Amino acid sequence: MDVTSTTSVTQTTSSDYVSNPDAELTSDDFLQLFMTQLQYQDPTAPMETSDMLNQTSQLTQLQTNQDLKDSLNKLTAQMGASSDYSAVSMIGKMADTGANGFSISDAGNLQSDIPFDLYFDDNYANATVKITDRNGDVVRSFDMENGEKGISSFTWDGKDDNGNPVADGEYYVTADYTTTSNENKTSMLGVYPVESVRFEDGKAQLKVDNKYMPLDSIKEFLAS
Repeated sequence: MDVTSTTSVTQTTSSDYVSNPDAELTSDDFLQLFMTQLQYQDPTAPMETSDMLNQTSQLTQLQTNQDLKDSLNKLTAQMGASSDYSAVSMIGKMADTGANGFSISDAGNLQSDIPFDLYFDDNYANATVKITDRNGDVVRSFDMENGEKGISSFTWDGKDDNGNPVADGEYYVTADYTTTSNENKTSMLGVYPVESVRFEDGKAQLKVDNKYMPLDSIKEFLAS
């Protein structure tokens, strides 16, 4: 007798599955399952009272957990909004944008001079702007006299003090200055006062260096 092995194969389609992308059982889902179980239970062996109480207890616990989750989500949203609106208190403080330098490549063929701004927190009698490489060596400097408090704009042609194009790399800008009251101070590229705050879609935008930036893009707030 020949014996042939056979295998039963069941083909499934997408309609055989229930979509639950979040993989969470809500209280409504639980209640629907519970009612379905009651509907199709064996009349000759109905569910025990203790089992019914146990499942209703689970339903109550599930609803409690959902309420707690909703409350935590609302609290998180409120805390985020509170953090954004507290940005108003940042007005007048110094903000470090993290943009303390710039990267240069092929300085001999720059299409235009590099613009940058520095903030002076007082009127000054004299100042020296220094552009340094990543090793701290000064490649370009220039002196100024009798400047006013506020943001001053400059440009750099990418050349050193001898008129030669600088090497490819990162460069940083600072300014040492003496105020009219004979106090020595230092200004650094990328550090400016927060001028004002506006809100877009509930998110704080800080006005720094005459342009608006998202609150979370500020690297650090410094004591003024």
